Amino acid sequence: MIETNNILHKNFQDPIWLSVTRNSCMMRSYQAEALRSIFDAAVSGRGGRFTVTFPRQSGKNETQAQLEAALMAASQHMGGDIIKIIPTEKNQGKISSERLQSVLRKRTVSEGTGKRNRYLRTKKDEICYGSTRLRCLSASPNSAIVGATASLLLEVDEAQMVPSDKYDREAAPMAASTNAVQVFWGTVWDDQTLLARETRLAHREEDSDGRKHVFTTTAAEVGKEVPEYERFVRTQVEMLGREHPAIRTQFFCEEITDLTSMFTAERMNRMKGEHLPLFGPEKDRCYVFLIDVAGSDEVSAKDKRAHGFSDRRDATVVTICDVSLPENKKYDPKNFVWKVVGRRLYRNVSADMLEKQVCQDIDLWKPRKIIIDHSGLGAMLSDILIGKYKNKVHPVDITAANKTKMAWDYLAMVDTGRWIEYKGDEMNVLKSSFVPGKERYEILKEPELLQQMFQRELRACRIEPTGNPNNVRWGVKEGTRDHATGRVLHDDLVMSAALAVFESGTLPIGRTMSTEEWIRHYNEIQDIVEAKHRAGYW
Repeated sequence: MIETNNILHKNFQDPIWLSVTRNSCMMRSYQAEALRSIFDAAVSGRGGRFTVTFPRQSGKNETQAQLEAALMAASQHMGGDIIKIIPTEKNQGKISSERLQSVLRKRTVSEGTGKRNRYLRTKKDEICYGSTRLRCLSASPNSAIVGATASLLLEVDEAQMVPSDKYDREAAPMAASTNAVQVFWGTVWDDQTLLARETRLAHREEDSDGRKHVFTTTAAEVGKEVPEYERFVRTQVEMLGREHPAIRTQFFCEEITDLTSMFTAERMNRMKGEHLPLFGPEKDRCYVFLIDVAGSDEVSAKDKRAHGFSDRRDATVVTICDVSLPENKKYDPKNFVWKVVGRRLYRNVSADMLEKQVCQDIDLWKPRKIIIDHSGLGAMLSDILIGKYKNKVHPVDITAANKTKMAWDYLAMVDTGRWIEYKGDEMNVLKSSFVPGKERYEILKEPELLQQMFQRELRACRIEPTGNPNNVRWGVKEGTRDHATGRVLHDDLVMSAALAVFESGTLPIGRTMSTEEWIRHYNEIQDIVEAKHRAGYW
């Protein structure tokens, strides 16, 4: 912490002195360093470009508010404008405005009663202090922000989420005629964001004028001053893994430049288990079905000749998992361990046949929960299953936000050893199992074959950062071919597995069947199997 008696410049224009004496705010060393440097550049008219990169929840917004308040106080008589660019229109602007108003209210009280109404005035997207004004403008795609001028400061909050072309076209000219300081605040994402670009440019300014322009603080440095923060980050690392993209970027300020290959060799090795696949349920286990549904659209004759009958078609995949809770772990979905014990793949299967096949497996395995893709054509099957199995079925709509959640949370499961695959030997060539009939369709149930298909999909999975960690594109790119077989690869098996992230914590893990219950359950299974055989299902 920066104590009052350690301040070098105890005068009105030292922002640290102002924050301590007027706001009772004790700045941490990394906050004070950035605050004083940017404030000095702004009040001296020197201008320049600065970037401030702090890990999540380490005081970035408080530092912003203290800088804004100090500049507004220093220029309250002569006047001036601060322009603040935010990625969205609502929440971030509201939170930022409320924090600044709180700081300014404390300042007006410390300067004497009766001055509050005179000095601090607020209106929509605007805060005035004396003759100084701060305007908050949105960088959302539909906003129009041209025309404003920043005479004191032009700052961008969460700069990693603001489109570079939007800033260059509409925001950057605001500082052109005034040589106002430009400050970019945020947390790291990939090397293509506005924050990353401006950090590179700020480093050049450091080389040119010998002053510090880039202020980057990691969770390790924050933890030295805030022990509680160090404990929080350690817990997050244990839960998600040190190499998880969110941990690397949001806490340790490491740019993502190598995330193109989503499942590295290290990750794939971490998924390997020692258990064998199962062909039926075992006693006292908690099973969950993960179902990714695909359509059975017709394929043109040209595509059949060019790509093979099943190459260009998505498949419906069922992943069967044994879910458990390790000893001494609290009941939390983030602690559940998922062991894959079986898979099913159906391609070009009619709706009736798909329903029959899936239901016979559900009747056999008696899963405690069925998590199913409810998007598009998946709604039909999920509604049928809800009608038959009621509260066991958990439908999920795969929106852009949900698909990003699948990427991050599934990687966390893999990195922390909570997703375990059954044993399967490598195969050089994948064989395709076609079932003859009126229509040519494909039903795969062989554990070893499906395991190898899954491994090949993992190797082909790619992730594309979009500049926004809340929205990424991932999966196997359309048209990708397996170099070993020449067949087009899909990501149906991977998407099915990733549905595990939507487990909400309602599984009855820990419940043990009595011997009588198990015998009754086993007899029910045998009756179902015999009935299906008699009906010609198998």
